Amino acid sequence: MRVFFFSLALFLCAAARAAGPHLFIDAAATNGSVRVEWFGEGGVNYALQRSPDPAFDAGTASTYHLGHQEMLPVEQALSDGCSFFRVAAYAESAGVGVAESGTYAGRLVHYDGSGSQEPLCAFGVNYYDAFIRYLSDSNDTSFVEGFAYLQTNSIPVARVLCAGFWPKNWELYFSDRDEYFRRLDFFVEQAEEHEIGLIVDLFWAMVSVGELVDDAVDAGILVPGQDFIAPDPLNTNVYGELTCAEYKTALGRPDSGSNALIEHYTRELVSRYAASPAIWGWEFGNEYNNGVDHPNMTAMRDRPGGPTWQGMMLQETTNDLTVLPAWTGPDDLTRADVLVAKTLFAETVRSIDTWRLIMSGDSSPRSSAYRNWVDHAWTPFDTRTENGLVMPVDNPSPMDTVTVHVYPGSTNSSPVVYFPNDDPVTNQWLTGQYQDLMDHYQLQSGLIDRPLVVGEWGAKGDGTTTDEKQTFHRMMQALIDSGVQLSLLWTFDNRNSGQISDWWVNPGTDKEYQLTNDDPGLWDLKQANQEHGRW
Repeated sequence: MRVFFFSLALFLCAAARAAGPHLFIDAAATNGSVRVEWFGEGGVNYALQRSPDPAFDAGTASTYHLGHQEMLPVEQALSDGCSFFRVAAYAESAGVGVAESGTYAGRLVHYDGSGSQEPLCAFGVNYYDAFIRYLSDSNDTSFVEGFAYLQTNSIPVARVLCAGFWPKNWELYFSDRDEYFRRLDFFVEQAEEHEIGLIVDLFWAMVSVGELVDDAVDAGILVPGQDFIAPDPLNTNVYGELTCAEYKTALGRPDSGSNALIEHYTRELVSRYAASPAIWGWEFGNEYNNGVDHPNMTAMRDRPGGPTWQGMMLQETTNDLTVLPAWTGPDDLTRADVLVAKTLFAETVRSIDTWRLIMSGDSSPRSSAYRNWVDHAWTPFDTRTENGLVMPVDNPSPMDTVTVHVYPGSTNSSPVVYFPNDDPVTNQWLTGQYQDLMDHYQLQSGLIDRPLVVGEWGAKGDGTTTDEKQTFHRMMQALIDSGVQLSLLWTFDNRNSGQISDWWVNPGTDKEYQLTNDDPGLWDLKQANQEHGRW
């Protein structure tokens, strides 16, 4: 339930200045409008309320989120040249952020009802398709039951895709934005009602962003030559028609349509939901770092499913290196390209929401990520220091976290050996050095003053074997012992997706042991949150 406390009331005719607990107001009337600015504590939602009635029996209110020591201008038209104003603050926390100073500097924190910082600790889930299923079918509100399950079992946060995945999934956004946002509003409202925090991912699939530029132009959202510079010459779609759609390398061009769309959708979503107490943080995409700097770049030129798959329309490029040499193709994506798009995303978020955490959504750096980046080679393998040097590039400021996705090897695959020439660590099934690997990521993120977020982790299987349960238990123990503040299990509830695999953790199945179980010697998310959680 939302509870307001009112810090002060301010009467304005021409100009006034007053101060109250945690707040500062500076207002001046010019040209029939008032510009009001205030400073507020981070992690709290504030509402500026205006009324001609000093008792505030009637009036108007707009709600804005402010970060610590940040200033937000608000303009309110004055019909009578004189009004009463007051600032109200929610008594509940709003989101999760990174403390910039003080006892918890560089750590994830939230604010309690009294406005005090507290360090966060939360074990959540990936709820990847919770919104996608509703986007595809307005009658599919099964995510409401999913939110209720998470709430009942003390699982406070979910990472969700709040957009389309394939170009086809974006059709409603371009054809009927009112209906699109009606569904997204309801989705966020249900998260609020069930007190589930959301890590909102906006651009999950790197292959889709450029494909959407032509749709954005047709919908009147982007104007070539005004909002972006179209490719010259224009690309050609599968029907031989010229198109503003772009290949992946356009992410590296600041004036591209891809980046114009990223800025537009980011601004639209963050502005709309920055006041919601459900939003814990904003995420760029999913594992873009796995699709960059491949020495065998031709492997990345394949468009999943081929042209016209799920609404993709650009022609495929050749894999013949004699025709199109490595690193020269329009889909040969590099870290430098993605760095441009990630930075734009983060700067856009931070210009609106000055507090909540911003995540890249990247996976752990590959064991040769530094060598891929610097030498365009697979060997030698990275040292621990070299592996750490990739992190600030994959998580550029003003992103204020480092994200990794960490999994144990499966029973039927060879384990990955990290740093084979520098105190090696393996992720081998059951017996892997999970905590050593987690400690490494914690150390490297700490060196750049960022908290570590484990955006994906889990144990593959059907939930019936002792090996799987022990692997899961050891992975969770590693998260706890290495002090990871926020981790998200892959992946929760696919009841309507039609994708049955041994990664999905569904209530009512053997795999549910990962969410809740009766064995005190076997970790589950509910038990971990009840014993260690703070949010």
